[in-house]
Amino acid sequence: MPSPLAYNLYIYDRSGTCLHYQEWHRPKSVRQGAGSAADDQKQMFGLFWTLSNFCATLNPKGASKLQLGQPRKIGQGCGFSSFTASTYKMHFLETPSGLKFVLNTSCEVGSCRKLLQALYDELYVEVAVKHPSYAPGELLGDAFGAAVNRFLSSQGLLGA
Repeated sequence: MPSPLAYNLYIYDRSGTCLHYQEWHRPKSVRQGAGSAADDQKQMFGLFWTLSNFCATLNPKGASKLQLGQPRKIGQGCGFSSFTASTYKMHFLETPSGLKFVLNTSCEVGSCRKLLQALYDELYVEVAVKHPSYAPGELLGDAFGAAVNRFLSSQGLLGA
């Protein structure tokens, strides 16, 4: 069985701006897919936005049903956390402040809910937000990227 691998990570703010993108083992280049990094980031945002809204619309426990595509409040509806395609698994976490973390991995990786929460709590908050030069909405720097590398490596997701 192949070893579990992280392919790439996207972090978006509440408006959909990509604050951080990092890749390790992307099976197909951006040029073969979306065409540009900006288009790739927009398509990824559109994919999880659509899936999370679709899941919220189908939520059987919701007291009031949302119409498909209707804007929803942060955390409203059921909690979409991942889906698996034939070649990758997409893990998703939305924080109470509206940040969205998307981690694409190989299919054999289990749930990354706790890992994404730790990435937010231990790295985003500790390394980015508490840094003296941090400004909300700005792209995250190299120190954050290095911290992500160390964190995912410690979890065995960056391979040998």
